[in-house]
Amino acid sequence: MFERTYLPSLKLVVLGEGPELEAVASLCSAMKIDVEVYSTNGLALGQAVRNVCYDHWTACLLLFHDHEWELALLEQALASDAFYIGAQGGERARSDRTMALAARGIPEEKIARLTSPIGLLPACKSPRNLALSALSEIVGLYEEMRAAS
Repeated sequence: MFERTYLPSLKLVVLGEGPELEAVASLCSAMKIDVEVYSTNGLALGQAVRNVCYDHWTACLLLFHDHEWELALLEQALASDAFYIGAQGGERARSDRTMALAARGIPEEKIARLTSPIGLLPACKSPRNLALSALSEIVGLYEEMRAAS
């Protein structure tokens, strides 16, 4: 008898604001990727997301220009089994984010799970290019996991 393994499909939780959030949501829709979108309209500053589930087949992507939204959301994601956790931002944002997470008591090995910059193409300026670059990175990692399972 043959044995068949069924693997979960890719799921993306994307949190953020602005045209980058819209571009990622639109591209996920076109690619039939299961996506949960949380904008600043539905989030509370300094608080984790209610009723979000990150499992081993879920990626988390933060797309904030105003980085004060990130810490509680990153803390929640870093405590989860999400296979990818990424946040947009330049070198200063990455450095500030790392120091702030450490100050909150997040262990260094958990902070090391955070991907920044995001995407395969460095320093994308266009929201659509950033969406494509980030999703390419996430889909590539997901496919590597599927092949290894």
